[in-house]
Amino acid sequence: MRPVLYIPVLAALIPIALVFGIQDDPERTNPISAEAEMLKPAILPVTQGFTLALTQDEAGRPAPLLVTNLSGAEISAIDLTEHGAENTKDLFGAMRDVGERQLAILFRQAQEPGNADLTQSYGFDGLLSVAGSGNRHVASGTNFVEHAEETQSQSVFNFPKFGQPTPPVTEVTHAPGVLLDYEVELCMLFDRSIATIDDFDEAEKGLFLCGDFTDRAVLSRMIDVDNFDSGSGFSDAKSGPDFFPTGGFLVVPNDWKSFVDNERIVTFRNGQLRQDARGGEMILDFRQLTERVLADATSTRFVYQGRANTLIEDRRIARGQVLMSGTPEGVIFMPPSWRQMTRGIIRYLWSGAFLNGTSGYEGVVNSFIRDELESKRFLQPDEQITYVSASMGTVSVTVVGDDGDATGLQTASSLPVEIEWNDPS
Repeated sequence: MRPVLYIPVLAALIPIALVFGIQDDPERTNPISAEAEMLKPAILPVTQGFTLALTQDEAGRPAPLLVTNLSGAEISAIDLTEHGAENTKDLFGAMRDVGERQLAILFRQAQEPGNADLTQSYGFDGLLSVAGSGNRHVASGTNFVEHAEETQSQSVFNFPKFGQPTPPVTEVTHAPGVLLDYEVELCMLFDRSIATIDDFDEAEKGLFLCGDFTDRAVLSRMIDVDNFDSGSGFSDAKSGPDFFPTGGFLVVPNDWKSFVDNERIVTFRNGQLRQDARGGEMILDFRQLTERVLADATSTRFVYQGRANTLIEDRRIARGQVLMSGTPEGVIFMPPSWRQMTRGIIRYLWSGAFLNGTSGYEGVVNSFIRDELESKRFLQPDEQITYVSASMGTVSVTVVGDDGDATGLQTASSLPVEIEWNDPS
């Protein structure tokens, strides 16, 4: 080869070497705006509402509880079956059985000296999910401004999420090929079915802390990047047997709007703060979300496992069905960098994938997923995700391999509620 020909060859090889030789930082994260003050969870004062929980008695029957105090990873609570409630998972029903006036009296009595025998102690690992046993929920996407920006979404959207809720101390499985991501959310339950906005206004509302895990590999392959509202990919990426961890407290506030606006929710990844927001940062509040959901009750564009679904059934949010808030900023997912996109184009052309019908877009997405799997930026076995709220308790999730093993980290049930963190702001 003549020396003069080396110049264009080198000119082509140098950028390729830079693209493939310099990898993206595996530690890169989305920036978050964190509050300076450490979150110190507490029980909502009885003047503002009631905090309920659910456990099992010695016979294995559900036992509704009135939570009166929180200390570290333990709560003090009154067994409401000793005060007129049935052995039921229906916490709204337990409230009616006992009566709000009596609940307030019991709460105040529990604060008085000499009434220690009124309450019992429970660990979070002894609590059941307050979300019931339904397997169809209404999820919300990019309903916090900063999260919409970090995911490049243009609007709020909804989709059905499938899978039964898991309790406040639980596990999530990391399977090969999965880009597992976390999200913290507020969730709302109603004491009746919601078919109109008047139903929403009249209903008793309960709030609880919840999480939403996502397989970003599935979502990256299936999403319609020009129209998130199409619903494409979201149900498949966010549904599953352990993708919906839920809290052990159901808070029934006197003023749901004020409670939500002020409630603070955070996410810790292995003890490091990664999400921090208040409900008032939601773009659409729960009433506005309900209006949107009811107005979108007949479309069958929501596909899950190849089957078309409506957002809700029978044009109503069913009693026991969960309405989710969406998540704030700080998730693991970041759109592909210019280096990842360039690598994808080069791999696509070099491999000849265009000859077998693979589109350039698919080639770049597959390359992006390959890079992210190799970087191990997303959740891995043995990691610990802890969701914490101001008034709704905590949710602790251990990531396990698909063989169910997890070793080397502190167990979820032993994690303290109050955690020191590094302020990333």
